[in-house]
Amino acid sequence: MRILKFTANALIAAVFLAGCDKLSAFNQFQAGQYKPDIADLSYGQDDRQVLDVYLPSSSAQPAPLIIWFYGGSWDSGDKAKYAFVAKRFNELGYAVAIPDYRLVPKIHFPAFIEDAASAIAFMKDYAASHPDQLTDEPVMLAGHSAGAYNAVQVVADPTYLKAVGLNSQHIVGIIGLSGPYDFHPYDVSATEIAFGDTPARLSQPVEMDLTHMPPLLLITGTRDTTVLPRNSRRLATLAPKTELIEIKETGHAGTLTALGFYLTTDQAVLDPVTVFLRTNLPTEN
Repeated sequence: MRILKFTANALIAAVFLAGCDKLSAFNQFQAGQYKPDIADLSYGQDDRQVLDVYLPSSSAQPAPLIIWFYGGSWDSGDKAKYAFVAKRFNELGYAVAIPDYRLVPKIHFPAFIEDAASAIAFMKDYAASHPDQLTDEPVMLAGHSAGAYNAVQVVADPTYLKAVGLNSQHIVGIIGLSGPYDFHPYDVSATEIAFGDTPARLSQPVEMDLTHMPPLLLITGTRDTTVLPRNSRRLATLAPKTELIEIKETGHAGTLTALGFYLTTDQAVLDPVTVFLRTNLPTEN
């Protein structure tokens, strides 16, 4: 079984990381024609500052909200290719918002974190004005890879939420899958380009005062060579309410594809995610 799991994860990672067309194929395989209920809501002036909202079944509405930030080294990504993530959370009874955000090299840090804050504020206002769809309560943030960084950093440095009239009390928890949180000095091209000469005290979650952080669920794969597990381990030692889970024989893509429905589902990821959601953001239905 160990060999089979490693082989499956290796094949999944090869397909998933091969490019956007492969990601589209994976999403199509997992989610089919699953579409957002509300598409391309603008939370800013840029063409990239748009988001999709997926709602659970009408019997589960109004639903608590998860905001999902995808990865892509801060220079690529498309919200439409993560319908499988929305479908998974919808089936658990949650509404899901997936924002696009401005990308490198058009912008650099901290623009993508500012976009995360703007998307959160927009969805808080949207929930307040659509009580039939969404519950008006703190939201859950979640993300994979660079998206996990965005989800953590937008709360770790209170500057961003404060700028949009929010604070950490508006965030009920954060789920980070294979995220980079301790990557200074910038020694790969993705971080060099995205962060330039930004000092660590401004860019690294592990350099922040984390006493205000909400509960964190950090999941990493022991075979992740893209974002080393030490990132999650280090953050877990610093943030006060953190659960760290390391998935054996799993690489960088495996913690994300685990949310899929066919062939790739991994209960080692899905079960703690479900428990974390039910504990920190229970559904009413």
